[in-house]
Amino acid sequence: MALREVGAWTEAERERGGRGECVLQLPGMYVIDTECCTDHKGFIGPGYKDAHGVVLTRSGAYRWRQQGEEWWMDATAGCLTRPGDEVYSAHPLGTGDTATEIYLSAESFGERFDGHHGRIVVTGDADLRHRMFLGAIRRGTDAFELAERLHELLDLVARGARDAESGGPPSLPVRRAHQRLVADACAVFATGQLTGSLDELALRVGASPHHLSRVFRRVTGRTLTWYRNELRIRAVLQDIEQGRCGLRALSAAYEFADQAHLTRVMRRHTGEPPSVVRELLGHR
Repeated sequence: MALREVGAWTEAERERGGRGECVLQLPGMYVIDTECCTDHKGFIGPGYKDAHGVVLTRSGAYRWRQQGEEWWMDATAGCLTRPGDEVYSAHPLGTGDTATEIYLSAESFGERFDGHHGRIVVTGDADLRHRMFLGAIRRGTDAFELAERLHELLDLVARGARDAESGGPPSLPVRRAHQRLVADACAVFATGQLTGSLDELALRVGASPHHLSRVFRRVTGRTLTWYRNELRIRAVLQDIEQGRCGLRALSAAYEFADQAHLTRVMRRHTGEPPSVVRELLGHR
């Protein structure tokens, strides 16, 4: 089954806030390819989830509020949803976010994600496997192999869920304040207007560099430097997936020192060098 081709938005899609297509259905699980056309800068909602799901962002960035807790969502993050969850979204950077929604039976969901909720970390290797899985769907791979690939992807995502904040500050208001601070910092990265200084970033979000660095690591399980590199590598993966594979141009576009630097960082974050990634995503 082929993934949909993106075209002009229909009136019905605008009314729903986006489009979605079921690209794979297996016993006890199905996969939806989605794109959002909502561009409200403030939160809209509420919406209510009616299934156990794993949402993996592929491109774009947006704010997400779930059960009263708020996060910044981009290609380094996903979220877990359960029936009855109340959700809101805001799109301060505009429209066009894409994501893959994987819906599971309660038993399959609980087997992997029991004890976890809301935002999860999506590691570089999980993101690469996610894109490879969608590529396999595009190529018409048989259902047996797709099922195995999907289970492998979900296992990687479950490991990432354990990297997110566990427990957190004892006070709910403090935890939510920390989540908002992290979301504000991620939003600054997403605008592409940061010159690279930690002090500048801290000033933009109204915190000290030390406090911001400590809170970011506590909430996300990663350092600011790691997150910044994750964003750059995800952008490179997106470009490779779309056929833009010149490493020299990609190195310059995403401010790596040179091709060797890009190669080192990509291997560190995905487990593979760019040459292998191009083959895995179908570009030689």
